[in-house]
This record gives sequence, structure tokens and C-alpha cells, in this order.
Amino acid sequence: MMKATTVTIAAALLAGGCFQIKTESEIKPIHITMDVNLKMDKDLDSAFAGETAKNPERDFKVIRDLLARKVAGVTNLAMLEARSGATDDDKIAIADANTRRLKRFSEIAKKNGTSIEAVQRRHVVKMRERASAGAWYQEDSGTWRQR
Repeated sequence: MMKATTVTIAAALLAGGCFQIKTESEIKPIHITMDVNLKMDKDLDSAFAGETAKNPERDFKVIRDLLARKVAGVTNLAMLEARSGATDDDKIAIADANTRRLKRFSEIAKKNGTSIEAVQRRHVVKMRERASAGAWYQEDSGTWRQR
């Protein structure tokens, strides 16, 4: 009886060694995310081209002036916020600019099938990179800094 048990166990171990498991995986979300971000970047560059133009259109001249005078800063959602020293006219200009910005962000979000906040967060990175020395910007943590 002992021999039969030993043979059965040996046979089971040998048979178990014949099984092979092969797994394959493919990571697609990274590719999709990159495509969406690249498309969104192009849309943002197109929508806000006037911010970087040498001769910007009127809206962007106003924004540049506000940022250069340091009476407005860029929030962590790429909106403008009045800083100390902003006049009532500056605050009106900031509100008008934010209305136009929000409309552009909304259009880009709809076109790319994403949230407005995702578009804003993508754009603020570009704004921080292009900000002139001394310009106010809000970090993701909410802390205000000057470049």
C-alpha cells in the first residue's frame, strides 16, 4: 500500500509539471492619455496663441499688462485673480478676461471629451513656463509665488 501511494504522488507531481501558463498584457491607457494631451495642447496653443504673439490682440494685451504690472496673478486653474493694487477697472478687465478664458476652456474640454478643470490644469503649466520674471502665479497647493 505504501508503494501505491508513492507512485500516485510521483505521478501527480510529474503531471503537474506539464502545465504552462502564459499571460500577455498590453497597456493602452498611456497611449490614449498622451494622444488626448497632445491634442489638447494643440487646441490650447491655438485658442491662446495671442498670449505669446509679439503683437497680441487687444484681449491679450490687457492680460499681459495686468500681469506685468503685477495687479493680477494666474491661479492654479489658469484664471486671473486680482492682486493688491488692482483698480476697479483692473478688476473689471480681469472678470472679462476670465469669462472669455472659461468659454475657451469649455470649448476645448467639450471637443476633447474631458473636464474643464483638466484643460485648465494643462494650460496653467504652459502659463507658468511663459510667465515673465516677477509675475504672480498660484502653485497647485494654493500658495502664491512670484516667478
